[in-house]
Order: sequence, then structure tokens, then C-alpha cells
Amino acid sequence: LFFLCFYMKIAKISHILPQKCEICKIQKCHGNHFGVNSCRACAAFFRRTVNSKWSRMRCLGGSCNQISFLCKPCRLQQCFNGGMMTNNFQYNRDVICPMDPQPTVSIPKSLEIYLGKPYFVMLSEKNSEKTEIDLHRLLGEASKILSQGSASPSFCAGNQLKKLSLGLPNQIIAPRFKMAEKVAKAELVANWEYYVKKVAAWLAHFDDFRRLDVDLQMKLLQSIWHIWSRLEKLSATAKYRKTAQSYKKTDVVLQGDIVVDVEHVYMDTRWLSNFPLEQFRRFMIHSSCDQYDVTQALYDLSPTDIELTYMLAQLCFQYAGNRYQGRILEVCDRFLTVLSNDLHDYYIKDLGMLRYAGRLAKMMQVNNSIQENIRKGRERMQLIRCFGVLKLEFSHPEMFLDSGFH
Repeated sequence: LFFLCFYMKIAKISHILPQKCEICKIQKCHGNHFGVNSCRACAAFFRRTVNSKWSRMRCLGGSCNQISFLCKPCRLQQCFNGGMMTNNFQYNRDVICPMDPQPTVSIPKSLEIYLGKPYFVMLSEKNSEKTEIDLHRLLGEASKILSQGSASPSFCAGNQLKKLSLGLPNQIIAPRFKMAEKVAKAELVANWEYYVKKVAAWLAHFDDFRRLDVDLQMKLLQSIWHIWSRLEKLSATAKYRKTAQSYKKTDVVLQGDIVVDVEHVYMDTRWLSNFPLEQFRRFMIHSSCDQYDVTQALYDLSPTDIELTYMLAQLCFQYAGNRYQGRILEVCDRFLTVLSNDLHDYYIKDLGMLRYAGRLAKMMQVNNSIQENIRKGRERMQLIRCFGVLKLEFSHPEMFLDSGFH
């Protein structure tokens, strides 16, 4: 009887587990390692190299592809893209579990979770002259979000713009907001992490985007996440002003339910720059008047979720198309054609608005103002590079182009 139960358990588990490793697609799957069903070789490789020099390097030979990963940096990146994460500790991860499992022990949450510190971005300040920022784990998490698709099914009768709008953040409610008095390393890096994952979840609602190959999805995500965050923050700030009993012109929504007073918030910039705080502020601060004008325009316009979704898509996909040209430009133009037709149907069929050109023009004026602010930021960034103001070194510098940090 014992052996019969034993073999039945093996048969049941072998039916559940995939036959091949989800990372290398070659060797037989052994169990769940670091959150992914993988072979022992890939799990051991990830364990050895996740915090090594290979995590900060690019392809060594240029001969790697989606089938074979011949160098260690590319093989490690494949582990991240497959969803492996060092925070995925497995207790009882063996293929054959105990016949009488012990009660699970509640493991206390780390201080990072309680304090809201970044969970996927890794920083190193061993060298006082530069701060190294490793984004491999964050990109692995973003890739996992994209592969999983939208969190819940939607019923939008083929209108992709409506489906995409379901990925927007929740409605703004002023009493829930918290005023942040300090912005330091943890808060800023957590903000980057928040928006990369938020934009990945938003894109996962877009059917045409999900039909792209993984490399192209990740390239688009890496180029637009901070562009998306600019408009989303300004829109959230405008909504906050509509619901708040009192506010200052300098109050800005940083993310979610966090508000900062950009003129009086304390900033710890020692990890960003060796320049004194006041000099750093003069170099880094965005042209405030432009942003205040955009916030006021959004306040007056009060776009619906469908309209805001179109504005976000138009701003982001136009930026990515102009930046990369070629195939990406063609893809982005196709996206905007689909979403423009959906917006037309929304105005005509849902709102009964036959003349919407004036409203659409105001929406595009907001986007044009943000694009102009991005162009001004490039001029400022040239001065920042010239004087060596920033001491940041990113594992994926292309992610922060036009973000104000690279």
C-alpha cells in the first residue's frame, strides 16, 4: 500500500509539472526554483551568478539568440525574463513533497516591505564616485507581468481602447493621500519600480501589443515607461486638486496616493550626485511653469478614462516611433490607427458626440506641451553630462533616456 501511494504521488506530480525546463527549454524540469519550473542546471546557474559581475554586463559575443544563449550575461538575462527572482524562496520545493506536510510557518515581512523600499532594483554604492543600478530583476518581473496578460477578463466588444483603459490606476480620492516630506534613495527608486510595473500591467491589456515578440515588447516598455509616468502624474495631480479641500500649486502626485510639495520637500541626493543640494536642484528641476500649465489644462479638460488612455497611448507610441524609426515606427503607427478608430467609435456611439474635433485638439495640446518639455530636458541633460552632475550608472541606460537621470 505504501509503494502504491508513493508511485501514485509521483505520477500526479509528473502530470502537473512541465516536461522541459522553462528557461533553457532543453533539459527535463526538476522542480520549482526561484519561482519558475526549471532544471537543476539553470537553477544552480542563477543562484551562482545573480549577484555576480555577469549581472552588470551585456552580451559578450553577439551570437546569442532566442534559442541559444552562449554567454553568461545573456543566459542570466534569460533567467530574469523567464521570471526567476531571488525573492522567490521555496520551502518544500522538491518534486516529491512529504506525505504529511508540516503546518506552514508565517515568515515575517522584511523592513523593505514595511518602509516601501524598492524590491526589484538593486543598488551598489561601494564606489563613492558612482552609484550602480541593476535593473535585471525589475525587467524580469516586468516580462512576467506582460506574459501573464491582464489580471481580469474584460468585455469590451472588440474596442481595444476601452480594454486598455481598464489598466489605468484606481480613481483618485483625496482623503487617502499622504504628504511625503522626504524623497531619498528608497522613495525615488521605488517610484521607478512602481511605474515600470504599472506600465507593463497597462500594456498587458492591449491585444495588439501582446501579439508582438517578447524582445519588441520589452524594448517598447523600456522606452515609454517614464513618458507614460509624466502624463499620468500630471493627470493624477489634476484629479487630486478637484477632490482636495485645499492644496498648493506646488503639490504634485508622486505615485499612487503619495503627494509631495516640490518646492519644500527634503531631498537626499548624496547617492545621485556629489554636487551640493542647491546646485543639484538648479540642474535637475524640470521647467515648473510648463508642468503647472499642463496640470491646469488637464484640470479644465477633465478627460474621461477612455480619453486619458488615448492621450497616454498617443504620447508614448509617437515618442517610441520617432525614437527608433523603422519597424517600431510602423508598429506604433498601426497601434495609433487602431486606437484612433476606437476613440472615434467611443465619441460617436457611446457619447453621441458628432463634433469632437475641438476636444481632441485640447488633448493633443497637452501632449504637445509634454513633448516640448522633453525636448527642453535634452538641452538641460547636455549640461548635466558636461559638468558630471549625476553619478548614476545603469545596467540598462536606454531605459532612462529622456527621463532626466541619464
